Amino acid sequence: MIDRAPITEAVRTMLSEAVGKPCGVGTLPTASGAPAPLPYLVLYPLGSDFGGAPLSDRSEDAHLVYQVTVVARRTDQAEWVADRVRQALLDRAATGAWARPLVIPGCRVWGRALVADDGVDPSSADQGVVTYALRIRLSIGGI
Repeated sequence: MIDRAPITEAVRTMLSEAVGKPCGVGTLPTASGAPAPLPYLVLYPLGSDFGGAPLSDRSEDAHLVYQVTVVARRTDQAEWVADRVRQALLDRAATGAWARPLVIPGCRVWGRALVADDGVDPSSADQGVVTYALRIRLSIGGI
């Protein structure tokens, strides 16, 4: 069976390192025990489906959807960070391999797709906060 928690942690770690901003899972990230300063990322595990072999067989496939929400002060800042998120998740090296691999014991990420790019939500801009939401689908096979 493909467990989701290690995949979520691998995505969170890779995004934080690649983008250079803190990333929380479903919550505001912290830095040194205090709320992280803007901009930051929040990763939300969303729906999933499994296919292939029975759930007890490692050769199954999992298709997991994540939302990455950028929280920033300004629209240009949110767009810049969202560009870094897209690059981290979708860019490929000249060899065709992912530029930023996701290292997950017992799993191989064989597909990544941007399934929604909602753009900037400026509804809280008057309070100094804008958000930018992206949703990605990871296709993963057990090894």
